[in-house]
Amino acid sequence: MSVSSYGTPRGNELLPLRGSNQPTMGEMFGSRVRDSSSITADQALIHMIKVMMGTGMLSLPLAFKHSGLWLGLILLCFICLICIYCTRQLIFGQHYITFIKREQRMDYANVMRSAVELGPAWIRGHGYLFKQIVNLNMFVAQFGFCCVYFVFMADNLKQFFDQTSNIHISQAGWIALLLIPISALCTIRELKALAPLAAIANFVYLIAIVIVLQDLFSEWQPWDQLPAFGSIESLPLFFGTVMFAFEGVAVVLPIENQMNEPIHFITPNGVLNTSCILVLLVYMTVGFFGFLRYGNDIKDTLTLNLPQTPFYQAIKIMFVLCILVSYPLQFYVPMERVEKWIKRKVVETKQEPMIYAIRFGGVLLTCAMAQLIPHLALFISLVGSVAGTSLTLVFPPLIELLCCYSRQELTKWVWLRNIGLMVFAMVGFTTGTYASMVQIVEAFGKSDV
Repeated sequence: MSVSSYGTPRGNELLPLRGSNQPTMGEMFGSRVRDSSSITADQALIHMIKVMMGTGMLSLPLAFKHSGLWLGLILLCFICLICIYCTRQLIFGQHYITFIKREQRMDYANVMRSAVELGPAWIRGHGYLFKQIVNLNMFVAQFGFCCVYFVFMADNLKQFFDQTSNIHISQAGWIALLLIPISALCTIRELKALAPLAAIANFVYLIAIVIVLQDLFSEWQPWDQLPAFGSIESLPLFFGTVMFAFEGVAVVLPIENQMNEPIHFITPNGVLNTSCILVLLVYMTVGFFGFLRYGNDIKDTLTLNLPQTPFYQAIKIMFVLCILVSYPLQFYVPMERVEKWIKRKVVETKQEPMIYAIRFGGVLLTCAMAQLIPHLALFISLVGSVAGTSLTLVFPPLIELLCCYSRQELTKWVWLRNIGLMVFAMVGFTTGTYASMVQIVEAFGKSDV
């Protein structure tokens, strides 16, 4: 029997491989034991589409303004394909490691920790550090998404009521009012319980998107008056916005981990590829034709450009309701980590009250942070550049390198493709973060709506 076990200072040692360090797909992606939280492939597909079709998609026309009409279309496809590939790396890495450790499922941070402990001797003792780095990025990303959700909903509610009624509440006031329904939704602790709400929200969201597309196709700016290729200086903002739009990476493992038949997630026509390709087609349409429709007048989010008629104003409420359902899906990821920690460290009688107290505290924190966001689009780009890039494009190639090391498959091609992916990610991370921070500093004191 080949062995890949060694002692670690924290008792997270890997078990002997079962027969070979080249497990088959059937061995790695075998059926899981069903429990009350198990979901089907159809439910997983619903969740994946829902978490990726959020506020970031509605900012893609602004991203096309930064990149130019045709360059934006090319780069969007390119970045999407890279994101799909890196997500597949993460899934394969997780199943290889869970096969070795004889476990059913594992979260992102522990996948990274175990991958590091599979690596060369000089890095094995740093598994816990890498785990916490992933956790930090996860918390930044998910809480960043949740903060943006607050601002998106508040901006659209404010514009809706300002233009259709005598109710005039500030953006800060709407953020505070949204705290009530969001807190209630975040008491739901299982993805399975959220599936019916997510299905309804997907249906409403698709109706709203179809109506928005009808507006986008109603009238276009002259083609020759819009830039085909944007300036190099603005491309980092495009990159950050696109990375934010693909905001589902942190939720991928929690969704996949609850599937009865995980093989249906990773097959060529499985949940991951199907959801990402469908979402990409919507992204391309919204980004390209949104910029073509409104040109340089495009605002932070497409909904703020819709015609000022009662019908189109009502569409904003539909989007708000859909994003309201997306919030607990994004909130689920950091809270899952917190709940696991509580169940390990706190006596059973105090676990439930503490879990709900921390959940409410987390919602309150994102609400408070949302009050500090001056401009929605710039914070979307910042969150995407910082946390989205790390989780989607940096860590998965590193995990694959370490897993290939353990299988003795570190060929030149493996090194080349993974180092190339990480270099691409670091360039986007650095330039996107810098460009976003510079414009955020310049934007303070300016009105956002």
